[in-house]
Amino acid sequence: MRIGLRAKLLITMLLIISASIGLMASQAILLFQEDKSSYVFSLNASRAIKISEEVQVNVQHLTEKMRIFADVIQLPTSSEKDRKEVMISMLRQYPEFLLFSIQEGEKKYRNVFLSRILTDLGLTVGQVHQAYREEDLPFGEVTANAPLITRLELSSEIPTFTLAVRGSELADSGPGKILVAEFLLDRLYATHGESSLFDIYLTDASGHPIVSFVEGKPLELTFGPQSGRKAFSDLLPGSVPTAGTREYDDAGVPMLAAYSPVGKLNMWTVVQIPKAKAFEAAQRLVQRSLVTAGVVGVAALALVILFASSMTKSLEVLTRATREIAKGNFSVKIPLTGGGEIRALAERFQKMIEELGWREGALKEATKSLMRSEKMTALGALGAGIAHEVKNPMTSIRGYAQMGLRKLDSKHPVYEYFRTIEKETGRSLDILKNLLRFSRQETSDLELIDLNPVIDDAMKLVSHQLEMKGVKVVAHLHRETLRVKGNANQLEQVLLNLLMNAGDAMEDGGIITLTTDVVGEKMARIRVVDTGCGMPEEVAGRIFDPFFTTKPVGKGTGLGLSVSYGIIKEHHGEIAVKSVKGEGTTFTIQIPIVEVEGELPPPKNIDETKRVRVVNLR
Repeated sequence: MRIGLRAKLLITMLLIISASIGLMASQAILLFQEDKSSYVFSLNASRAIKISEEVQVNVQHLTEKMRIFADVIQLPTSSEKDRKEVMISMLRQYPEFLLFSIQEGEKKYRNVFLSRILTDLGLTVGQVHQAYREEDLPFGEVTANAPLITRLELSSEIPTFTLAVRGSELADSGPGKILVAEFLLDRLYATHGESSLFDIYLTDASGHPIVSFVEGKPLELTFGPQSGRKAFSDLLPGSVPTAGTREYDDAGVPMLAAYSPVGKLNMWTVVQIPKAKAFEAAQRLVQRSLVTAGVVGVAALALVILFASSMTKSLEVLTRATREIAKGNFSVKIPLTGGGEIRALAERFQKMIEELGWREGALKEATKSLMRSEKMTALGALGAGIAHEVKNPMTSIRGYAQMGLRKLDSKHPVYEYFRTIEKETGRSLDILKNLLRFSRQETSDLELIDLNPVIDDAMKLVSHQLEMKGVKVVAHLHRETLRVKGNANQLEQVLLNLLMNAGDAMEDGGIITLTTDVVGEKMARIRVVDTGCGMPEEVAGRIFDPFFTTKPVGKGTGLGLSVSYGIIKEHHGEIAVKSVKGEGTTFTIQIPIVEVEGELPPPKNIDETKRVRVVNLR
């Protein structure tokens, strides 16, 4: 019993429904993950804000204790013994102080107290004060409301941090002195009871970690960019210090992170968790869903194979036809037998064969066109070879013509002949020079140059001529030096060609904009943008082909942009064009920047007699 095509389509529809169920299941998993992300972000944000508040409170308490300590030790006493007893009493109340000093002047400190903890580690007051001076800590920026928190590697055995505050203001002597103290790191923040799944960081204003607690364990970190841990500059907001959450990659590991500013302390709290840990349950759900989907897929595949085998007999004729088409025989005729959907398929297949035959003919025509293009390229190479042989005789002919012009009077009947010979040989020599440049038979010396002066020179040469046409040239050059290895004369000729072409495209006037900047991997970019008539896509695609021009006969050879293309290639660069009909054209040049130290050598003077005027036509 044969199963009809509609029955087969019904089975296919069942498979589609199965696939739809799978898609719905995947969407459910995605929604679960999104909900999980929201929960983790909320948990991270609340934890980050809580830690920020705790750090702020801890710093505030330590700041007040430092000011009280400083005020007490500066009170007048009857004897030094009484002062020492007052200090001992204060230190019993403030056991967290490891070292306390007062800044007396520029990088000068007076020590008030040094704890036995630091003494047992072999640290002296002089060593700590020397560390302050070597790190050049910005104590001068400390204000009454903005203390400074930093870290110095005083000892590898005990983690500490440095706190600098402004002392109480004195009515007779102005702002208070800078008070500097060392504390144990857990006085800034203690991770007791924190989950080991979350990584906690306290950073400075630029995002460099001051201290971190990864998997619940404190890590010894040096303050600043030398910490060995990448700064959180990509995570933290760049302007307004507000709390927030983000998903980002941390050294290739996806993270769900939250951040919060620590009051006015120029610090941030960052709490993050690897996305893989946060979605372990979701991953198990995905794995089970994939197993279920695999079982369903295998069952569906078995059904497809079972019912597809019954359809192959009906499509045997089409299969034989495809073999003939693969051999290149597009005259195959499909017998229109049967009825219903199979007959309709045969009709469409026959139409497809006819269209393939037509496209085959079109492809052959395109191949012929390509061969013609290759012949033109070969002709260019042949012309370059001929140019070598013709250039010297042509130069001699022109020299003799010029000699005759100097010796004959302008009224002599032969004078006009000599002048015609001199004019036409000059034009021929220009064409020969362009042929030689196009074939890259002439090489040039490359040196370190700055692109901006080259562009200025090119603008000066053509600005007056363009202004006569009502064309304005505007330049926006890069503020820094764009050092490239190139030939200033050749690059100037390329720019002259582009500027003159842009001027020719704006018969009613317009604006040419010249810009330079840096893009990509240290590439200097020059853009020449005009507001001219633009070019069709088919013209823009052939603009760099040799001997291609849209100008009237006698006004160019069509080698200009081909020569420019070769010049840029010699400079290891790229040149491209983008044009919109009726809106304008943009030429883009990219040349590698050369990294050198020191000043550029003075540019070589360009010999005006050796300038090559390249005829560059659209």
